[in-house]
Amino acid sequence: MPSLSRIAAVVLSLVVGAAVSSPRAASDSTDGWGYGYDSLLRDLREWKNHRDVRLDSIGATLQGRAIWMVTISDSTDSLGAVPLREGPKKRVVFHARTHPAEVQSQRIANEAIRFLLDSGELAGRLRREFLFHVVPMYNPDGVEMGLSRWNANGIDLESNWNKPALQPETKALKARFEQMMAGTIPVEVALNLHSDRLNCTRFFFMHDVGGTSSAFVELEKKFIAGVQAHARQGWFEDWDFIQSWVEATGTQYPEGFWWINHREDVMAMTYEDANCTGADGFDTTARALVLGAADYAGAGSVGIDPRARPTDSDVVFERSGIRIAATGRTGAWEIRDATGRRILSGKAGLHGAFVPWSQVPATTGFVVVRGASSIRTVRLPPRW
Repeated sequence: MPSLSRIAAVVLSLVVGAAVSSPRAASDSTDGWGYGYDSLLRDLREWKNHRDVRLDSIGATLQGRAIWMVTISDSTDSLGAVPLREGPKKRVVFHARTHPAEVQSQRIANEAIRFLLDSGELAGRLRREFLFHVVPMYNPDGVEMGLSRWNANGIDLESNWNKPALQPETKALKARFEQMMAGTIPVEVALNLHSDRLNCTRFFFMHDVGGTSSAFVELEKKFIAGVQAHARQGWFEDWDFIQSWVEATGTQYPEGFWWINHREDVMAMTYEDANCTGADGFDTTARALVLGAADYAGAGSVGIDPRARPTDSDVVFERSGIRIAATGRTGAWEIRDATGRRILSGKAGLHGAFVPWSQVPATTGFVVVRGASSIRTVRLPPRW
């Protein structure tokens, strides 16, 4: 792996060939939208000092820049036995900055790394139980050339995944994904981070049954609801905000690669953050994405003392209603429908709560119980 100092030197001495021509647009930049490749190298130098970080160059761009992957886990070999962890780890992958102008995606990727490197117990447990891989800048040539959506060849890497001749960036990331899936710990969640100027809000591209399967659609709803549960109401749009692949699979996209090869085994989705004046809250978004991915891959809430985690007995379905046990001063509950949309909420507190069936719409869904440092989801019975 080339050293960071050597890569920095290469960047400074790059000569762009005259044969390379790229499109320009009004949204292009001359300063990397405030975060260029040198900014990434600076952050990498900081992150590599953490004992649970490994840096890998997974390949090189057309102009020779390293495409860096940050791996965060508490064992350098990714497989070794670790105290306080039972069973194999789970693998989660984020990649960002496919489109250079969508710098918000990189802000989220960076905040996800910082959250995972926190010294608290929550981050420590995530590092014990998971392998997190983050590619914070997938298209560094485009960033340095000030191209809003393209690489140095003038190609949109987002839609390059089914082409006969892949771009070097696509080829490198695809090869790493294939390597991971061939190993003993496959990827379970793969998030493709972007930001959206048109809608200026936070949402996922929902892949419809026309391009996936009815089973995967239900898994997508579950995943999005799990992410929403880690942020305040309204922070993320509901699952049906934008639906894609209505008629066929988008094979040109990274998610198309995941679906064609691994179907329901990998929760692969595109997340779009707000790309507009005043866009913020990147730390809140990153935390929710990390915890939502961990909950999905780990089939339960993470990062807390098991003695403090709510159990199924905390939610009891009685003839007259739903009884929710006390969860502490800050405890709360929510009832969500099958799509993840919140329909009722209240405090559990020190005395618990009781919700009469007459207040609950006759629809399937689930109860979410929030403790001081935990979240538990219990599915509602289909009929009452």
